[in-house]
Amino acid sequence: MKALNRITLFKHILLILPALSLLFFCGTAFGQEEKKAAEEEFTLEEIVVTAEFREKGLQSTPLSITAVNADTLEMRNQTNLAEISMQAPNVSLRPGNASYGSSLVAYVRGVGQTDFNPSVEAGVGIYVDDVYYSTITGNILDLVDLERVEILRGPQGTLAGRNAIGGAIKLFSKKPDDQNEGFLSLTMGDFGRIDLRGATDFTITDKLFARISGASRNKDGYVKSYDYACYNNLSAPGTAGGLPTYVSMPRECEIAKEGGQSYTAGRLALRYVPNDNFEINFSTNIVRDKSEAQPNVLVAARDNYRSSIFNETNPTPSGAMVPIYYDNGNIWDGEMQIGWAGQYDPGVDIGYDSRFVTGGTYMNYSTYMDDGKSTPDAAFQGGNPGQDISIYKPTTVPRINYLDSEDYNLSFDWRISEDVSLKSITSYREYTNTFGDDADGAPLALQQLLQRMVHDQWTQEVRLNAGLFDGFADTTIGIFYLDQQTDEDARVDINYSALDFAHGPDTVPAKSKAAYGQAVLHLTDLSNLTLGLRYSEDEKTYTFQRHNPDGSAVQPPAGFFIMAGNPSNSGVFGVNDLSSPSSSERWDWRAAFDYKFTEKIMGYAQIATGYKAGGSNARPFYPGQIHAIDPEELTNYEIGVKSTLFDQLRLNASVFYNDYKDIQLPVNRCVWAPGEELPCAAQTNVGDAEVKGFELEGVWRPNTEFLVDFSYAYLDFEYTKIDETLADPSVGATVTLDMTTPYTPENKFSIGAQYRFDLGNMGDLTPRIDYSYQSKTYSTAVNTPLNKIDSYGLANARLTWRSEDIKWQASLEVTNITDEYYYLTIYDLYDAAGYISGQPGHPREWALTIKRTWYFD
Repeated sequence: MKALNRITLFKHILLILPALSLLFFCGTAFGQEEKKAAEEEFTLEEIVVTAEFREKGLQSTPLSITAVNADTLEMRNQTNLAEISMQAPNVSLRPGNASYGSSLVAYVRGVGQTDFNPSVEAGVGIYVDDVYYSTITGNILDLVDLERVEILRGPQGTLAGRNAIGGAIKLFSKKPDDQNEGFLSLTMGDFGRIDLRGATDFTITDKLFARISGASRNKDGYVKSYDYACYNNLSAPGTAGGLPTYVSMPRECEIAKEGGQSYTAGRLALRYVPNDNFEINFSTNIVRDKSEAQPNVLVAARDNYRSSIFNETNPTPSGAMVPIYYDNGNIWDGEMQIGWAGQYDPGVDIGYDSRFVTGGTYMNYSTYMDDGKSTPDAAFQGGNPGQDISIYKPTTVPRINYLDSEDYNLSFDWRISEDVSLKSITSYREYTNTFGDDADGAPLALQQLLQRMVHDQWTQEVRLNAGLFDGFADTTIGIFYLDQQTDEDARVDINYSALDFAHGPDTVPAKSKAAYGQAVLHLTDLSNLTLGLRYSEDEKTYTFQRHNPDGSAVQPPAGFFIMAGNPSNSGVFGVNDLSSPSSSERWDWRAAFDYKFTEKIMGYAQIATGYKAGGSNARPFYPGQIHAIDPEELTNYEIGVKSTLFDQLRLNASVFYNDYKDIQLPVNRCVWAPGEELPCAAQTNVGDAEVKGFELEGVWRPNTEFLVDFSYAYLDFEYTKIDETLADPSVGATVTLDMTTPYTPENKFSIGAQYRFDLGNMGDLTPRIDYSYQSKTYSTAVNTPLNKIDSYGLANARLTWRSEDIKWQASLEVTNITDEYYYLTIYDLYDAAGYISGQPGHPREWALTIKRTWYFD
């Protein structure tokens, strides 16, 4: 394994060397052309961050940080939070799939979360203007009018606290000031794209300032849904191979699109500065997102699959089970059914199988409807009594991913004295995310859901910074409070389980309290010792609601898998009104030492801890499956170096080792519930792991015209222990020691270069090209060839012209130049429902942006 890793690393170095050689050659050539500019005195711009709650230079902060300012985001064509991870080592940010709505799947150094349900917690903390966003839903944030983004890698348990076990991502908006400047930009491009972005400052009085900013995105979907019968010229229902068609004449086979955007956001900020020692900032952000469902294609489907949710030991009609098929014979009169092969005629009927697979394309056969004939009845069940749920059909699910959110932030900054300052941050946030899901990708209705998340949260944080003992110690103490309420409800039509029911509203109130402190001791002019401590208390209660759409109790359909000792009449959703509380108390700490070898080179070493709060299994099929999940814990050991060489090259590197315990991941057999083990779709603590890695980041800027930035990351994730009950082979497919955590590539690198040509009184012209690569990764904890995302590389380019006074700007960009086909996420229900779906990334696209900047007197 280690030898293979070295071979893989060597191959990646061979890939990087030609690109670096080309960039250095170009840099030399450009330098000769622009000799005068190159000879001017020039140094790299100092980047200021606030990762330790006080302004400090990036190169003086003993943490692994990627800091990106607004200009860099613009030159890289990055407009939302999910896009910035391309250049950040060991960071993976991607939009959730259609089944998870408007969620951000965030992983840093192998730690994160894929499930949007509030029963579990994020593994990466997201902060906007120092306000904590406590769920992964609603976090695909637009990057309009930002000052900078800071990505902190490694546990931030002391200052950030809960759920920053993998790291933290902090966005900082531009504050209003007296510059009275603004901008407005218009973008047009592929798929009918029209974006409008803008911001401007206003001076209301000499002490009160305002800033208004906004963004609008409109774009057609890039995955098309086709009517299967029309697209494949099939016969009418009732004949061999026939399926109903849902399009009218003339036969335009396209039904709809997925992945389209219709997004509008606005922000108002007010800043009051009565004197040099006190200021008040207020801001509000409003988002109205009426986008289409996330794009989806069918990657794999099992032929003649027999679902595990039906009794495999009780005699049934012979042959393998086809969970859903469209019957064209005489028995069912052209109705869509769930049935056994004894009733299924493969020569006539249409079964759910690999004929609907569209992976590798930008199309699917999803209909987002269930005509009411995909449900079992007494005759189908061999005469056994069962519940006829067809009375709740037909079901049509809208192709939507709607998000309405609002947040309000009020902060006070008081400089009490030269060495003491106080900051208070009060915030309120609320959102509603409503999204449809037809992940099976076929005209036969296996799974269709309409889900809704309603969330609100209050947070309060107070910090006191003080310099003590004549500058020997810089100290921070603070308190934090979070009070949130999340309700999740859904219409769940899952014919592969012969169930159609209403889920929720499941209510999930939660609170978190913390107190923390940190001291940076300046031992000498060259060395510092940082010590931090945090105490946290978390509590959460998940209350379950399950019933039929008419309010009656849900009962298991006959033939449903019944474990030994479990009465067949017990309600599969006999969890109505039951609750699962979870709570924890936690101490986290950090110790770091940094030393300046020279004025431009600093080394550091640290030990730090972090945690992810516990939770519950949100999807129990039986009361015995209700299960509390313990918190995750992580201890980080890290050494790093930060250097600025020749006033041209910023080069930062770190090596780390993480001891990762009680990892929370999904399982498909609830071994803690004897007699009620199947079906199961739960999360639990699966075991422990060791995570080792290396990270490198650099910026080379030999003059004001030429710039190269690059990054590389290596990560080795190895399980050291699997829970003994899960390690038993009899539990079926589960996590094994040789697997890895989701969305965590072993190797990842990026490189980008730009050069500014001076055109005299005609302005300047700047071409830029970026390339990023990641090795293979897996989408779920149980790694299989079908949920593997192959390695891929993406190249983007941008050409920007600016007028001499920098008031006008025009940019032409192309993303995914090579038209690489790749998956952002994969949704694996192969064992439970017989299919795997994927969210393809965007194909090659072009766009043209016109920007106008102004300055008022």
